[in-house]
Amino acid sequence: MNRTDEFSDIRDIADSVCNQSATPEQMAKLDVLLKGNPQAQRFYQEYIELHVQMSSEVVPNFEVVRRRMMVDEVIVRPTNSGAQPPLENSPASTNQPTAFNQSSSSKSDNSIWPIIIAALIIIPLSVVVLLQFLKNDNYNNAPAHILSGQLQINGLGKIENGHLAPGDYQNIQATQVKLLSGDILHFAEQSSFKLYNATEIELKAGSVVIEANSKNNIIVLADGFTIHSNGDNVEIDLANYQPTIQAQGRAVLIPKRWRPKHYWSFDGSNDRAIDFSGDATGIVSKGAKRIKGLVGAGAFEFDNSKDARINVGSGGGTVPASGSFAVTDGVTIEALIIPEYSGEGPKNGRFGEMDEIFRKDQTDKDHRMLLSFQNDHGKTNLRPAGEFDESLSFGLYILGQGYHELKLPLDGVDGRPTLAQLKDGKMHHVVATYDVKSGLKAIYLDGKMLASYQYPAGSKMLSGGSGLANIGNSPNQPNSAKEAYAGVIDEVAFYDFALPAKRVYQHYQNTKKGRNYFGLTPSAQPLPETIQIRLLSEQIIKLDPSTGLPVD
Repeated sequence: MNRTDEFSDIRDIADSVCNQSATPEQMAKLDVLLKGNPQAQRFYQEYIELHVQMSSEVVPNFEVVRRRMMVDEVIVRPTNSGAQPPLENSPASTNQPTAFNQSSSSKSDNSIWPIIIAALIIIPLSVVVLLQFLKNDNYNNAPAHILSGQLQINGLGKIENGHLAPGDYQNIQATQVKLLSGDILHFAEQSSFKLYNATEIELKAGSVVIEANSKNNIIVLADGFTIHSNGDNVEIDLANYQPTIQAQGRAVLIPKRWRPKHYWSFDGSNDRAIDFSGDATGIVSKGAKRIKGLVGAGAFEFDNSKDARINVGSGGGTVPASGSFAVTDGVTIEALIIPEYSGEGPKNGRFGEMDEIFRKDQTDKDHRMLLSFQNDHGKTNLRPAGEFDESLSFGLYILGQGYHELKLPLDGVDGRPTLAQLKDGKMHHVVATYDVKSGLKAIYLDGKMLASYQYPAGSKMLSGGSGLANIGNSPNQPNSAKEAYAGVIDEVAFYDFALPAKRVYQHYQNTKKGRNYFGLTPSAQPLPETIQIRLLSEQIIKLDPSTGLPVD
């Protein structure tokens, strides 16, 4: 089945969108068809762009080419896209046809009719689409028209008597554009955008204010996020490094990146720890017992033995910087815990009791990652340096720096809890993050950043490889309880980016309401591809430019 057949319902609605005849019922159906389906979204956008290209010129700049292979294939492509420049002193540039050329000519004569038929279909169709807009009596069906200011066409597009066809536009001065729905878009100077239809634009630069004069859902796409106005007045500003949004309570934000690379909610009922966001389903050893979840149906209780572990594999890694645990933009390790860590210090040597929440190691060596309870002395790889007793430790490898661990001392100082306070039998939320762009490494406990270290901005990390990852133990200690976890672990998530502090806090608040990190009802189902974050009324919200997630 080709893509056009696979997405035939979307194609039919897109045709209605292009000719301005789409009904509210069709638009509602389109939202359902596109929601959580990146392939469908990509098909819809490419289909609309093809319509824009075909309707932007009176004489379409296309040719129809028929190739003979194992099957016949008709291709629509820009004129001269397949033409090669003449090569100096090449035999092909002479006027004497070879036997091969004569044979090819004969075949071409036999196949000319399919080409003519295809051309007769495609060329009139594209001309009709354009003429539909150019007719004066169809201006009222244009998706938008200019109320004030001026716009310039930026590539593809069409402006006739102030009416806009789908296409790319930019301005020099402030401009007001009224959509067919009656809603007005106020573009600040130096803004550029792509108009898809009467309810959907892509903001590429500058800022726009949606003045809602209808209950229509105006969709604004941007690099990193999408906004659904849902009838709200909305202001979107891309002028600064961190985009800002302000709405009135009905609009929703759809961030580009929010989904963890791996997510073990432990809500399944079989003997494996299913990865509901990736392909790292874990093998549960006998020292980990399934119990009622801290959130959702299930969690695991670890008995502090050598078999207290869930082996989630290497993520397919073979060498450093390979596999699904290899990250480039940053990392987040997140879990819910009820710890029973003893906190016992070193007896002989430097290392006391260690309880691993998550660790990827073995052949990774210095490229390992870990989040664990520790009590050790004399370590030289701590940043910031110091001597700590009971602590949470977050270790990873930074290029140009080496393998370092960040400590969150459990000492009751500066808002940090003591180990006894953390062992109160209640659920606690622990998160470790590193952001490559900012260079900030941090540990959060119950939604608050309680430890951090600043590396030079842009300091890259190295991870991945063939080493195994374990939840609740160290893969380096398959026959030892030295690093085995004691207590309950639930909702383990691994991200290939750093969660912003605001999002960490929101995840914690969601779990206190009995929901998963993402505000969804817990279930033994894969995470959706997209989520919607409702924008609070009258608040200016800054977004992380790489993920589209709120940062404050």
